[in-house]
Amino acid sequence: FFNFQDDCSYLHRLPVNEQCEFVQVTEACAESQFYFNYVGFLYCTIGSERDYLFQLGLVLLLCVCVYYFVILGTTADQFFCPTLAAIAKTLNISEALAGVTILAFGNGSPDLFTAVANPDADTELMFSELLGSAAFVIGVIGGTVLLIQPFDFPPWGIQRDLAFFIAAIVWITLKAADERFSLLDSSVLIGMYLLFLALVVWEFIQTRREEGSSISTRANNHIRGLNSETDVPTNEGLLTDFCDHVNPLDPEEWNEGGWMTKTFCLLKTPFVLLLLLTIPIVDTTAERDGWTKLLNICHCLTLPLMIVFVNGGKHSYNLTFALIKVANVYIFLWIVLFAVPIMVVVFYTSRTDRCPTYHKSFTILSFLGCIQVIYIVAQEVVSVLETVGIVLKLSKSVLGLSLLAWGNSVGDLFSNVALARQGYGKMAFAACFGGPLLNLCLGLGLTFITKAFSVPSLVAEVRKGVMGENCEAYLFQILTTTWLCLLFTNFQGRRSVGLSMIVTYLMFLAFSFLGEFELIHPYGTDHHPDPNGNG
Repeated sequence: FFNFQDDCSYLHRLPVNEQCEFVQVTEACAESQFYFNYVGFLYCTIGSERDYLFQLGLVLLLCVCVYYFVILGTTADQFFCPTLAAIAKTLNISEALAGVTILAFGNGSPDLFTAVANPDADTELMFSELLGSAAFVIGVIGGTVLLIQPFDFPPWGIQRDLAFFIAAIVWITLKAADERFSLLDSSVLIGMYLLFLALVVWEFIQTRREEGSSISTRANNHIRGLNSETDVPTNEGLLTDFCDHVNPLDPEEWNEGGWMTKTFCLLKTPFVLLLLLTIPIVDTTAERDGWTKLLNICHCLTLPLMIVFVNGGKHSYNLTFALIKVANVYIFLWIVLFAVPIMVVVFYTSRTDRCPTYHKSFTILSFLGCIQVIYIVAQEVVSVLETVGIVLKLSKSVLGLSLLAWGNSVGDLFSNVALARQGYGKMAFAACFGGPLLNLCLGLGLTFITKAFSVPSLVAEVRKGVMGENCEAYLFQILTTTWLCLLFTNFQGRRSVGLSMIVTYLMFLAFSFLGEFELIHPYGTDHHPDPNGNG
């Protein structure tokens, strides 16, 4: 029995004059909406009966998607990358460790929380999306990082990452072969990631011990520089400094660019201004490490307010967190009450000519702000791409491993590529393994445990779909091909290794689409009998 409420693509079977009503009442169509209802825009605001306008609306959505890409690139390049570099420098950890822990968690946690919060979601879509995202992040983004900045790998670190990832894929393939996942199966999957994390933490501790003396030396030098005498007034040039750093236009880029560059700068101006007013910049390569007294004081209020206003309320029936009452007081008012005293303290304990000792704590605000912006914009990209998939009549499996996987990985793409361009290739490449492994092990593991506890048998029913096994096979191939290439090059991350990773992913994508259009017989074609006995 086919329940049309489970699939928005069923609208293509309806007469044109009934499609809008179907979109409005079907829950499956609402799942593609984050803040904006792109499916409703095409099928209700425009209407599929007006073919020319409908195609024009689809092109408009793709242009909006490109604009989202620009926002992501700017956020990653100007805000996220300097923050990650500052965190790694403050904690005195290597690029690889920062990538596999901090950056991986930052990139992967939103998708992880989404998967865990929706245990009843379609497992076919979840499988193809998580495995497709992992293949895209490792194959394309990891390969692109090596094309931008080749470097030598520490043999232990990269082999550890590859071995754990391959073990996770093999375990999922074997245990989900009968479309059943027990509590033990899920626990082992979670245990793999915890063991992986334990090894990473152990390496972090060893690194801290080895470099402990250098930390003390730098700290002493830093303290001797905060005690230096100065005759400059505390708030010298307060407003001028604020105006200089809140300008969304780069004067050098504007003066040297042509009309296309200036048009591009003007298009970026609204959201760059919003980012500057809400997210602090902590950049160890900039003057005063990016400290701007008045602007950073404002961030103590604007960033928390931005976070509570943009979360919740994604649909008309949801209430934004800011308007939820705690002790009969709105949350945004509580934030104002807590933030104002902090702003006063920062004002009276800091100067305009140098950053205060607690400036490093602003990296936490910056990190949270960047993750929030990247997550929101990436979800809008996913919504646009899912709408495109509905228009193109793609199956759930192919939609998950292609458009949704790309959309969910676009944040990783821009942040990791920006890091590689700024010289942090090792951090970016490590995150290409850490993030997908986090999503795969904890995302599937916790979701299947929740599903198992919801049935008396304590065994989760799992459906991998048409392309599930295909994703598993090619992800395994991408990982083993990468390992072999690194063995042959003595763990030198050459551009040829990156190219081979990208080519392997393109083979996977071509194979999947050829199977989708029934030009070949895909490896993962579902041969399970129809429960209604129809063949």
